[in-house]
Amino acid sequence: MTDISAPEDVGALWLQMLQRAMARAAHDVKDALNGVSVNLEVIRSRAERPDMPAASVLQFAEAASNQLDRLTRLLDAVLVLGRSERQPVDIAATLRRVATICSASSSNADAAVTVTEDGMLDSTASRVDGSVARIALLAPLLEASTGADRSTRASDLACALSTGADAIRVTMSAAERRVAMPEQVAEILRAGGVRWTEDENTLSLFFSRA
Repeated sequence: MTDISAPEDVGALWLQMLQRAMARAAHDVKDALNGVSVNLEVIRSRAERPDMPAASVLQFAEAASNQLDRLTRLLDAVLVLGRSERQPVDIAATLRRVATICSASSSNADAAVTVTEDGMLDSTASRVDGSVARIALLAPLLEASTGADRSTRASDLACALSTGADAIRVTMSAAERRVAMPEQVAEILRAGGVRWTEDENTLSLFFSRA
């Protein structure tokens, strides 16, 4: 591996990973756009008929609204993650957006990603470099959420966020599946100050607090 202390190496790795995630999410973006378009067209065509009651378009309006919400979340994640990260990085906000990207997939086998936050959550700002933090969150989620068999959907991947005196903790777990930090990013993360522990089904990451 090249010198991982160089910012351009970290940036290049993040871009590579983001492109991989976006390739998975592209279908969901198109599907949501198509859903909005189809439902709005039904509403338009029915609205042109004076004998058609307003209630007849309600279900299509709700469907369009749901698709638009889905699309908005995806585009927010894409637009924010496509820009340089501000410092200090907000681990909670970054995790939510990374989870949104990882949950978007054209494969029926890929797992959904959920995020839960401790009710007593303090500030989740970290002094870890923004690109390093993004890699630490995205790399294991991409690997763990990718299903091997299209006939069977992988079990959901759960991310739990909590804060301690010195660190922000993100725990990733899945039923009966290994969640681990990919070896190809481990050296970069260690050099960037990210710590983690692994057991069979759980990966716990620790980001120093700002």
